[in-house]
Amino acid sequence: MWNRFNDDDEVILPHADQQEENWFVNEDFYYIQEQKKESYRVLYAKIQIENQPYILMVRLNIHETRKIIKSANLLQFFLFFCLMSGFVLVTRVVYKKLWKPFYLTLREIEQFNIQKNEAPQFQETSIQEFRQLNDALGKLVFNNLQAYKIQKEFTENASHEMQTPLAVFQSKLDILLQQSNLSKEQLLIIQSLYNVTSRLVRINKNLLLLAKMDNLQFPDTEALNVPVVVAGSLLFFTEQAEANAIRIETDMAPGDCIVQSNKTLLESLINNLVTNAIKHNLPEGTIHISFQNRRLVIENTVVSKELDNTALFRRFGRMSQTTKGSGLGLAIVQQICTLYQWQVEYRYDDNRHQFTIIF
Repeated sequence: MWNRFNDDDEVILPHADQQEENWFVNEDFYYIQEQKKESYRVLYAKIQIENQPYILMVRLNIHETRKIIKSANLLQFFLFFCLMSGFVLVTRVVYKKLWKPFYLTLREIEQFNIQKNEAPQFQETSIQEFRQLNDALGKLVFNNLQAYKIQKEFTENASHEMQTPLAVFQSKLDILLQQSNLSKEQLLIIQSLYNVTSRLVRINKNLLLLAKMDNLQFPDTEALNVPVVVAGSLLFFTEQAEANAIRIETDMAPGDCIVQSNKTLLESLINNLVTNAIKHNLPEGTIHISFQNRRLVIENTVVSKELDNTALFRRFGRMSQTTKGSGLGLAIVQQICTLYQWQVEYRYDDNRHQFTIIF
């Protein structure tokens, strides 16, 4: 009866030569489900049934066992993958929620522009550390805005206050120069004072221009054709270039380049670059001005070495110590480019300074 209902567990009669109590062997048996012989791991054990000796045979299909192990491994791997995926997902959600105030603060700082005079608006957070960070950054930004405002007001007020005395002083020098009874030494002294005053007037005008740009006082813009503005500006430099025996060459590609800009600022940008090219040129040198693919390139011959790019566009920085200038021309150029999101680049190649404006 037992053997009829248990395929892999059978009770058989013992053999006379079987002495061991239990032993294992590998044997092949006919596997009904697969309709073929398969390997089994078989345990033989001596037992007593109603005081009669028998042998219990217990067998295990090796192939089926391997399939079970493989399925178990796949299931284990799947569970591990689900566990890790869930862990990563939960961690990501928690991380994103936890660090959201930090990234909002970072975005406000990245968008902060001191020239707009607007403090960043930090979002309220329940996390104490981020709240302290926002408070500290808020105080720092406020102090910087106040200092920047005071600096701008001082520059603007000082420039305005200097305008009238300089104009009066320069007019008095004009009157003195017209006197006929002055000696040669007196004329030289007055001329020297006149030159210094003229330089102060230029510095004052440039400082006022920078202050106005800092205060965004050039809101009026119009559609301007860059090649046309360049050609118009060059008319004012022909005489100055000829006086210094400097040749101006132009290579303007056909076509228009329309930009939205304040005309005064665009003309100021071009004038400053051309003025520098004349002022820092060689006797009988050349200036090459080209425009193509929305790039204005102004290059001039020089004997000086390459300029320091890190200090080139600083206010009161100088391209050369041997020439007289306000030191504000290139600072104005960069400020105008920053205002309209243009790019200004400097290169030195074959004893030539090259400035490129990308519109």
